[in-house]
Amino acid sequence: MAKVYTGRDGRLLIGGTEQLKVTNWSLTGALEVLETTTLGEYQRSYVPGVQEFSGSASLLYYNNGSGRNDAATALKNILKTGSVADTDTVSLQLRLVEGNTNHDISLTAYITDVTYSASVGEVSSAQISFRATGALTGVTI
Repeated sequence: MAKVYTGRDGRLLIGGTEQLKVTNWSLTGALEVLETTTLGEYQRSYVPGVQEFSGSASLLYYNNGSGRNDAATALKNILKTGSVADTDTVSLQLRLVEGNTNHDISLTAYITDVTYSASVGEVSSAQISFRATGALTGVTI
């Protein structure tokens, strides 16, 4: 039987912990290609160059009563009094769930942008952007 994935099937894990209040996530993969066409050729030719991955996610800012606030996990890597260090990476898993099967894309990334907002009549939220460092660490899609 065919399966259509929806937002209900999506999950985001940071450091192996499933984030409870995520409204969306996205991932973009790109590959630069390097031209190898030489003089006298009539068709362009290419070889693969550098690969990159980046994305974003929206998390609701909340406290679950026991002090857990998933949005704070991501925010602390960039919203801090000191400078960002090489070690301030996060392990991310972007997941689609199908019954007992997880379809994951795993990567190590830097949080590059944070928009933290509060508005009258709306739930406080944090939008984060991230950029992978190195290759994807796992793909099971």
